[in-house]
Amino acid sequence: MHRDVEEFIERLGVLWQRDGLPRIAGRIFGLALVSPDPCSLDDIAESLGVSKASVSNDARMLEQMGFIERVSIAGDRKDYYQVNEGSLERALELRVQRIEEFRKLLESGMELPIRNPSVRERLADHRVAFGYLSNALSEALKDIKERHTAPRSRKS
Repeated sequence: MHRDVEEFIERLGVLWQRDGLPRIAGRIFGLALVSPDPCSLDDIAESLGVSKASVSNDARMLEQMGFIERVSIAGDRKDYYQVNEGSLERALELRVQRIEEFRKLLESGMELPIRNPSVRERLADHRVAFGYLSNALSEALKDIKERHTAPRSRKS
């Protein structure tokens, strides 16, 4: 594997780890993103230099999250994994859900018996900002879904 590809995969793992997810899961997803063909657990473990047990657990988690999917190859008994075609939309949907949950929590914070004007303004500012983020990301997601369903000749 080319050094630049290895660095990309590692950086993706670090980003996922900063979001509280397993670093290996991020690395598996990174490998799946750049692999033209489905990869077996053995292939993934060897490419990433990690144990097959770690790969198995994290691949199962990624599959449940909708980022990768398990596929089979005719005549081969192994399971293979590849990026789920809907992984981009799924990732954005999860972000929108988290932002919207936070916005709603901030909304309920406005009902707290807090009379201090600066605290109330802080809560309101955060609620408004997260509303903007939710709306913007929802619009981006809508555009991406439309782009993915558009005929190939219209995509750019």
